[in-house]
Amino acid sequence: MNVLHYPLSALHRTASAVLRAMPAMLAMSLATASVAAQDPAPALGEPAAALVVPAPAGELKGSREIVIYAAASLRDALEQLRPGMEQAGRARVVFNFAGSNGLARQILAADKADIFISADEEWMEKVAEAGLVDTDSRRSLLSNRLVVIAPSDSRLALASAEDLAKARLARIAIADPEAVPAGKYAKAWLTKTGQWSEALRAKVLATADVRAALAAVASGNVDAGIVYNTDAAISPRVRIVYVVPEADAPKISYPIAVMAHSEDAEAARKVADYLSGPEPRSWFEKCGFITMGSAASK
Repeated sequence: MNVLHYPLSALHRTASAVLRAMPAMLAMSLATASVAAQDPAPALGEPAAALVVPAPAGELKGSREIVIYAAASLRDALEQLRPGMEQAGRARVVFNFAGSNGLARQILAADKADIFISADEEWMEKVAEAGLVDTDSRRSLLSNRLVVIAPSDSRLALASAEDLAKARLARIAIADPEAVPAGKYAKAWLTKTGQWSEALRAKVLATADVRAALAAVASGNVDAGIVYNTDAAISPRVRIVYVVPEADAPKISYPIAVMAHSEDAEAARKVADYLSGPEPRSWFEKCGFITMGSAASK
């Protein structure tokens, strides 16, 4: 499309979306510079085959654009699903990836997202309490598993949460345990198993999001990290040394919702519905996510 004929309102909205996303994008770029770009992969490091999604037939018409604020751990999976999402909504899709806490705060401050996919229910609830969520569209889309990772050349071996506390580890990377879902889940696991001690907390390197924790381990700057299984699978520079048992793990839920004040709610709903469909569900599972039912969770 000739940019001279592109509607000014659409250009303004695109520029606004980019400006809103710049802080999170800059932080992510710095944190993950050392992580090799890889296709998403399923549980325990088995690489997933590339997803082939037909592009929309012909150029998308008009200025319709759907802005999706999504948890950092979803970056690779959602990027692969972009063509199908655009086909479903007949609109361009723009992503803003960051920690769910930062995304929620951006929405509360500016209310510019069309869809929010959080990595936990708490941050979605904060947005809902502000009246910014279309409650009928809210549902739990995915779940995940926590794993402990180490650099690929590390000799670290763990058989339990107790071993993590006993191991001679100088630094352990965890997404901010007071705010970021991955870090909160890690803290909940360690608390439940009695390992969230002052000594262990002193070793924690709190990062801006889970991808930054992954990058810290991949670079060799820390001895270990606690991330999602799906994040561990994307980097050949780390290896999983312990999978948190379901019995000890907190409930992990990725809720999705259309925002109440979306400028194109109909298209946003079609995109959100598409992500619950069979093709995306199959892809999420290949990437290592656990897919949830389609019923609204709230």
